[in-house]
Amino acid sequence: MSNRNKEQQSDLNDVDLNAVSQESARQELDEYLESLQEREKGLKAMQEAQQDLEDQLEDANSEIDRLRRELDKAVVEAEESEYLRQEAENARKQLENTLYSMQEGVESSKVTDLRDERMHRRQGVLGIDAVTRGPFIKGLLTGALLGVVALLLALELYTLLNGKGELISLLVNAASG
Repeated sequence: MSNRNKEQQSDLNDVDLNAVSQESARQELDEYLESLQEREKGLKAMQEAQQDLEDQLEDANSEIDRLRRELDKAVVEAEESEYLRQEAENARKQLENTLYSMQEGVESSKVTDLRDERMHRRQGVLGIDAVTRGPFIKGLLTGALLGVVALLLALELYTLLNGKGELISLLVNAASG
């Protein structure tokens, strides 16, 4: 019996061993499945993170492109501003040179042309002979004639105001009478 017991024990042992090994295999399989599910979840999380990073990278590249365009625009504007500044500087220098040359011209004309307009009309130099000859005598006679006419007009006004009549008619009557 002891053999039989041993055989039964060994059969039980084989059956138990088989059941234990199946249970062990099932537990290992469950652990592997759980591990596989966790890894799939981790993989999905990594794929989502990768997608998020790719989106962020694309957004960053878009921003870099936009900033490059703005930089290019700013560079063009800076170059245009520099060109305009140089043009303005050149214009300022030309204006300074023109004003300087005009100032030199004005100063030289002040120095060389001290005569007034009356002096430009006459030819030659004024001397004592030119003053005492023709123009002086003509001016003297013209002044005397104008003085006599002014005196006659003043006397005519005086006689009209005194009520004695006209001076010329009085003189004509006195000369004829």
